[in-house]
Amino acid sequence: MIDVDGSYFEGGGQILRTAVALSAITNNSVHIFNIRKGRDKPGLRPQHLHGIAAAGQICDAKIDGLKMNSTEMTFVPGKIKGGKYEIDARTAGSVTLILQTLVPIGVCVSAPLELTVRGGTAVPFSPTIGYFLHVFLPILKMIGVALEIEVRRHGFNPGGGGEVCVKIFPSDLKSLSMKDRGEPEEVRVWSCASRHLKDAKVGERMVGGFNRVIEDVDAQCQYVDAVSPGCFITACARYSNGVLGAGALGKRGTPAEQVGMEAANNLREAIDSYASVDEWMVDQLIPFMALAANSTSAASEVRVPLMTKHAQTSIWVVQKFLPVEFAGDNNVLSCRKASMAMGSNLNT
Repeated sequence: MIDVDGSYFEGGGQILRTAVALSAITNNSVHIFNIRKGRDKPGLRPQHLHGIAAAGQICDAKIDGLKMNSTEMTFVPGKIKGGKYEIDARTAGSVTLILQTLVPIGVCVSAPLELTVRGGTAVPFSPTIGYFLHVFLPILKMIGVALEIEVRRHGFNPGGGGEVCVKIFPSDLKSLSMKDRGEPEEVRVWSCASRHLKDAKVGERMVGGFNRVIEDVDAQCQYVDAVSPGCFITACARYSNGVLGAGALGKRGTPAEQVGMEAANNLREAIDSYASVDEWMVDQLIPFMALAANSTSAASEVRVPLMTKHAQTSIWVVQKFLPVEFAGDNNVLSCRKASMAMGSNLNT
């Protein structure tokens, strides 16, 4: 049984998501305590409950402590298997945070994993589905992840109601060599708003705000059906060997133009960093770098803008389950297989 202190360092839900995913993959039982202890509302929240429950179904796990606001739980995995699963947060619980738990598991299953996930696709304190599609997914493909995704309906806070279908195929992960992001190729922008906001031209105004900071971009504007009104903007700068992303979520009382400018300023900062990935990508990429290093024994190297608390926390969790070593030198994060074996049998 691996013990994980959920209050360590960043102390958020990422510890939980990464630990449960790697528990299922490595077939190592895990005991997580002090879950989200430093948060305003400690313990398990809806997106955690449903993501963990789905992970449990996929690997026939025995789970204790899986209830709202619980600050302690154990996850004892069985054999992971493919198939079709439905996950419904019944709130605006983040679809992308649920997928952060399930996508690594799906990569290591011997048969395709088909997921229908319902909840929020663009909600506070989580990546939007736009970021997942246009920034995270291209980088996952670079590391060898085979995944298909369809957004059937968008869901905003507080009503939720979004629906995303994901098919994850067994994948042979490969190392990343991204010390140099290469030559610039394009900057693209996706603006999405619920139909409630069409008359106010919120989508176009977000793009207009973006263009005040970064001009001459390929922009798309979309209005969608949703239970609750809401909007978001996603942008990415693509290079021959790198993808940088940024975005912003609409807030009541915040002009749409300001939302667009926020996304553009974030992307401009990422571009000026000379990194191959943006700061929000680093912690999400770490489990995949570790899985690739463990399965191929080849090292990955990625130029990052900085090491956030989220990234350092993710490394701490990953190294409890996989025999890998991370190092950082001149903003290049590397991951290689450690010489000493520990808990490295994948649960396929």
